[in-house]
Amino acid sequence: MIGRAGSGALLRALRTFAPAADISVIHERPWHSLTFSGAQICLSMQVAHPTTQDFVSKLSAILSEHEFHVPGHIVADIAVTQAVVADGAHCLIIDALLLDD
Repeated sequence: MIGRAGSGALLRALRTFAPAADISVIHERPWHSLTFSGAQICLSMQVAHPTTQDFVSKLSAILSEHEFHVPGHIVADIAVTQAVVADGAHCLIIDALLLDD
C-alpha cells in the first residue's frame, strides 16, 4: 500500500516544479487491478502569483512527460484535472495514480 511515504515523495517531487506553491493531499484511496496495487491520489496545488494562464498548460505538459522518482512506487498517471483562477492565484487539482513497485 502506498501510504504517506509514497504521497509524501510525490509531494516533494511536485514541489520541484513550483517551489512556492502550497501543495497538499486532498484524498488518497487504495487502487487495485488484477496485476497491480497502489493508490489514487488527489492533490491541490495553489500558486499565489501565477505569471500567465500558460502556467497550467506548461505544467500539464511537464507532468505528462516527467519521470518521477518516488522510491518503491511508479507514477503510472498524473494530470491536472481542474484549474481555477481566484483572487489572483491558480488553484489546480492534480490526480495521480501511484503503483506499488
